[in-house]
Amino acid sequence: MMKSSTLRTFGSTLVMGLGSLLSAQSPVDIGLHANNGQLEVHMRPTADFDGILSSAVFTLRWENSANVQLGEPTQPNGPATFIPIAQSGPTRDAGTFSYMVFAGFGFEPIRNTGASWEAGKEYTVLSIPFSGDAAVELVNDNWTSEVTNNADYYVSLGGLDATGAIYQKSITASEQDGAVTILPNPNDGQFMFSFMVATPSDIQVDVVNTLGQSIFTDTQRGFEGTYRKEMDIRTQSNGIYYLKVSRNGDVGVHKIVYR
Repeated sequence: MMKSSTLRTFGSTLVMGLGSLLSAQSPVDIGLHANNGQLEVHMRPTADFDGILSSAVFTLRWENSANVQLGEPTQPNGPATFIPIAQSGPTRDAGTFSYMVFAGFGFEPIRNTGASWEAGKEYTVLSIPFSGDAAVELVNDNWTSEVTNNADYYVSLGGLDATGAIYQKSITASEQDGAVTILPNPNDGQFMFSFMVATPSDIQVDVVNTLGQSIFTDTQRGFEGTYRKEMDIRTQSNGIYYLKVSRNGDVGVHKIVYR
């Protein structure tokens, strides 16, 4: 009798322990990034994981009066296999905003694609061509939380809730990683340029004339954020100048017209 009681106690303890382990699934955070004209939805696990990413829901929002163009979504090969994601229903307007809801369901372990997710690393699960002059946001708000919409960010791993935080929410076309803005251009020798650096990078910024002579240079290590510089080159001859932006060895060149 004592032996049976001991076994029941041990079994109950084991079940409780397993239940605690399963309910403590580590969360997966989500963020919105930009890369060469594409909005990218990244997921960032807080623990290593190579099992089944069972489901995911997230919503993009923008002002419906704004000029925003979103193209056909695509997925990298791995996520397209283990968590196929598609738009859920049509784009919907509510108040001053437009909403695009995405949902995906997975049945195959990540490991079956020859991959695994490492804690703290970001993984692109969806890319969307993007242009326009307004912000696109990855949101939870009053509209997404309504029961009839059920569009708050949600992710489950192995059938268990693993919803984390939205760690990068908003992107505008002018703030896309690497996108350079020069205003006005052409100009009278006074202008401003800016560009976005999404992750810490070593950068060098130069403005040169057609002879390659530098009239401005700046070097920054581990720079992150929006770089802005106001320029006045009216003491120089009018003509063509070039803005050169070097990031971790990659160089972009942009024409400046001084009339």
